[in-house]
Amino acid sequence: MATYPQILAGQRITAGLLTSMQPQQFWKTTNTDRASTTTVTDDPELMATLEANATYRIIFRLHYAAVDAARFKTQWRVPSGASGTRTAVGPDQGVILSVASSGGTGRWGVHGFTTACTYGTRDNAVNLCSAVEEAVVTTTSSGILAIQWAQATASTTATRLGSGSSLFVERLA
Repeated sequence: MATYPQILAGQRITAGLLTSMQPQQFWKTTNTDRASTTTVTDDPELMATLEANATYRIIFRLHYAAVDAARFKTQWRVPSGASGTRTAVGPDQGVILSVASSGGTGRWGVHGFTTACTYGTRDNAVNLCSAVEEAVVTTTSSGILAIQWAQATASTTATRLGSGSSLFVERLA
């Protein structure tokens, strides 16, 4: 098992070395609403730069709202040549959760980074649902990691990725 960063006996402890050990955490400070679009695009707050020839553990925790006619779909942008697969856990597409209950049928798939995953909703533009997507990503080149999202079916009622959604990035090797 690789360890990052590798620390050798007698190595000088610097601010840069200590900082490289810390996971990066990003979160949405405001809601982002998108209407009448099925084209996935990067979320403006949930993105990070990944270094070349590295391995990362990535976790997206998504708080979203959508009417059932629109739903919520995601995929990832990763640096060119990145490898791995992502898990997608949340309400299954076509499931409408009640406002009072968080039960329902779930999706438990493992997918490629650019495979679109569609989630069920509470059939409401403001009552949030939760989805978690995670992966171990190995890069060959540096570049941007981002959650990309849109409506599964275009609707004039906006779909929302809510404040408090987060991205956790930990370098493993």
